[in-house]
Order: sequence, then C-alpha cells, then structure tokens
Amino acid sequence: MSKKVFLPILIIFSAFLLSTVNAAPSGTIDQPVGTVADNVLVLGGGEEVTVAFRNSAGATVDDVASTIQYITLAAANLNPTRTIIDTADASWKIYKPDDLLRASGTVPVLLETNAIYSPYSTSQTIYMYTWSLGKPSATLEAYTSSSQFSDDLKILRPGETIKLTIKVKCQNIVGDTRIWFFFRATEAEYPSGSYPTDIASIPSEERVNLYYSKLPGPDQTRYWLPLHNSYDPYDQDIGTGHNFDQNSWVRGATTHAFAKGGKLIHQKPEEDPQDPEPTFTFHICGEKFEDSNREGLYNVEVEHGIGLLSGGSWIEPGVTVILLGPDMKTRATEYYPELKYPPPEDEHPDILQSGENGLRGSYCFNLIGASKGKTYTFYIKEEVPVGREATTKTMIGPITLIASSDGPRESINNHFGNIAPKPVGGVYMPVNKLKMLMPYLAFMGLISTIVLIAIKRRDN
Repeated sequence: MSKKVFLPILIIFSAFLLSTVNAAPSGTIDQPVGTVADNVLVLGGGEEVTVAFRNSAGATVDDVASTIQYITLAAANLNPTRTIIDTADASWKIYKPDDLLRASGTVPVLLETNAIYSPYSTSQTIYMYTWSLGKPSATLEAYTSSSQFSDDLKILRPGETIKLTIKVKCQNIVGDTRIWFFFRATEAEYPSGSYPTDIASIPSEERVNLYYSKLPGPDQTRYWLPLHNSYDPYDQDIGTGHNFDQNSWVRGATTHAFAKGGKLIHQKPEEDPQDPEPTFTFHICGEKFEDSNREGLYNVEVEHGIGLLSGGSWIEPGVTVILLGPDMKTRATEYYPELKYPPPEDEHPDILQSGENGLRGSYCFNLIGASKGKTYTFYIKEEVPVGREATTKTMIGPITLIASSDGPRESINNHFGNIAPKPVGGVYMPVNKLKMLMPYLAFMGLISTIVLIAIKRRDN
C-alpha cells in the first residue's frame, strides 16, 4: 500500500483513538474491609475498617497529568443513631502500583453532624466525615514535574492506592447502619476560558482532589482540574450532588455517577459463646426496597429503601415485616417461647416496620435467650402495601440458625422488593436500529473505500 493511501488511514484511526482515550486520573474504591466477620458487631463493640481508594488512570506512574493532588476522602454515615466513626485521627498508607508501601501517616477528621447526602435524601440529615491530606508536602504546594517526586509526597499517582483505616463504634442500640466512602469534590467553580493555572488562585479550602494537566486539543497550557468522579454530596443551587465532566470544571448533577464503596454494619445484642455458661443471640435482617428496574435484586447504589423513622416521626411510612416459626404461620416468639427481644423491639415482638431502626428501608430482628445447642428455623413474611406489587418472594425461608459457637447465628441480606404496578396499555416507541448504527456503518464504509482504492492503485 502506498504512503499516500496509508497516511489518510493512519490519520483517521488516530483521530478515532484520540476521541476515546483519556489519561486523566480516575478514582475507584474497593469494598471496605472490617476486622469483624460479616460486619456484625455486638452492642458496645467496634471494629477497624480499611478502605482502599485507587487512582485507576491508564497512564505510567510518573505521569504528572494523571496524578491526584490534595487528596480528600469522605464518608457518609446514614444512621449515626446506631454506629459512629471515631473522631480520633485516622491512619493512611499509600502503596505503589506493585503494592510496596511508599508513604504513611495520620490525618484528622472534619465531622459535620447536620449534613445532606443526596443519594440518600435531600432533606434527612446524616453524619459526614472528611479527611484532607492537604498539599503534597510541607514544602511543596503543587506537584508539577516528575523531577519533584519523592516517596513521602501525599499524592496519588496512576496505579497507586491510598488505604484509610478508621474505627467504628456501636451506639448501644440494636439495628443497622450503612456508610458510603467516596472522593470528596471541590465546590469551586470556574467558567470555560477561566480555568486556574496557578494553585494559589484556588482558595485553600477548595483544593480538593485536583490534577494538573492540559486540556484535549492543541492548547498546551496546563490547568488545575477536578477529579471527574469525585463527589460533592449536596449543592443547594442544583438541589442534588455533583461530579464533573472529564477534563472540565463543568458540574454534573447526579446521585450515583461517582466513585464510591459502601459498608453495611450490623448491631446485635451482646453474647458470649465461649463462656462456660454461654449466651447466644440471633440477628436476622434485610431491606425493603423500591425495585425501580423490576428485576427482583437490590441494587443498593441506585435503589432506595422504603420506610424511615427518624426522631420519633415517620418520614416515610414503613412496610410490615413479620418473623414466623417453622410452620410459616405462628409468630417466632410464640413458637419458641424462650426467645425474647431487646429494647426497642420488645414493644412489638416479631413485627417490624421497615426503616424503624433509623436506616431507610432496613429491618432487623434481634433475638436473645436462645437455648444452647438448639437449632431454630424461621421464615420472614412481608405484607405487600396496597397499590404495590412484589418483585421478590413475599416469604423468605427457611432460615436456620444454631445456638452454638459455630453457628450460624446471623442471617443478613433478606431483601423484599416492591414497585408500583405497570400501567395497562402504553405507548409503543419503535427503535430505529439502522439510525443507531449509521455512524459506525459510515465509518466502516469510509475505511472500505480507502482500502479498495489502495488495492486498485496497486493492481494498476
């Protein structure tokens, strides 16, 4: 093939690849890991939790333009009535792409006790925790050249991971809480054409998960830009939270398009299975959720729980859930009279409203008094609200728990889904598949034409 023909093909493919490849930093967060099995804590207990935040940019580790600076990590505690995060300094460790430890230290926490986390609610307040590592080092305001690098810098280069370790503590009342971890987003705003080139021009409190890079295109100027999938949990002017467009200060209103990792923490009554006269407690829980896609599976990142009791008032009505014995009709504590409930569940044994423990949609049966060595069988029944239809089974079971050190003594993730009935009829919206494929067909047609011309010229 002649150079005259090869060159246009190379240009076309290069343009196509450049339109899809982006070396800007991107955040990912692993599932938080706790020191207690299945995250089931006893009242008054606690555990250490480690969360890995990673820069997943597809670039070499020395690429300054893909490096996250002014690392700022956050956690939204949706139900602080049950569990809180210790406000003592947290520890952090930064690992290279080969998992070798590069730097470590401690960082104080900023606690907001009246915060809004839009993916959960724009009216119900939660506890928000923020850990800001600050500038790269005591003597370096901005990392703008790879020649400045040293192992002690508090930056996150491509492929590197920062692990944050915190402590969570129970609030001495049974129930569940969920904590979401994410990269906090800056609230600074800059219009197109006025992006900052000097870190000093950004207010110090708004230097949050930034990177230093040129924009796509011929302009070689390097600007300070925000991490695109960082998250500001609530902007009053847009009525929700925001992320950012890639390589831009343009905010995107969203409740789910950002990097996050969640942890559900359970609180159950105290027990001592190893004591010479052991005591055993059971914990059975799940969530009642709005099954928006009708698939019968709970997608906790985008689907909401149904029901919330807060401050003694129902913010949203709950759904009735009943714990039954093995005959699927007798209430559990009537079938097993030795079993009892701790406060506040003792007020209405075996019957719960979803969300009554302070976490939207959550329900938790906590049983005490189980007889050593005895096997117990339970079923959970949901009463489907009027005007709704179930997308999951309305009876879950059998659930088998054993009062022994080996157990099991907990059963979690027993979820019930509901949705409004589908309307009868509807509007048929045909999809023009040819129209959808047209850009790709045109591109392939162009390539085919160029190849045919090349072949014809070669044959001549």
